[in-house]
Amino acid sequence: MDFAQIFRGISAGILVTDENFKVIWANDFEYRRYKKELLGLYVVDCHKEKNHAKIKEFLEKFKTGELKEHTKIAHGMVITYSSYFKDDKFAGIVRTRILMPKTGPN
Repeated sequence: MDFAQIFRGISAGILVTDENFKVIWANDFEYRRYKKELLGLYVVDCHKEKNHAKIKEFLEKFKTGELKEHTKIAHGMVITYSSYFKDDKFAGIVRTRILMPKTGPN
């Protein structure tokens, strides 16, 4: 079963980085949001320059093991960051984004 093919077109965002926080895989949801090539992109560069130091500090907590996962609600989405490991060493993060349902009359 080809999970990359399955996850490519789902209605939630999935973005995977390497240990240096460069994008190594993203699904169609992410490409529609960013409207540019993501592979090889340093994830800090996806954010406004004024936020770079804060983002770097956040990411470093994953690399050191201080954080293994983090979930927040922002931009109308539930966003989860999870670290993953290869041979017991930090290998990167997986970020998922799920749109929250709109409230109000149907």
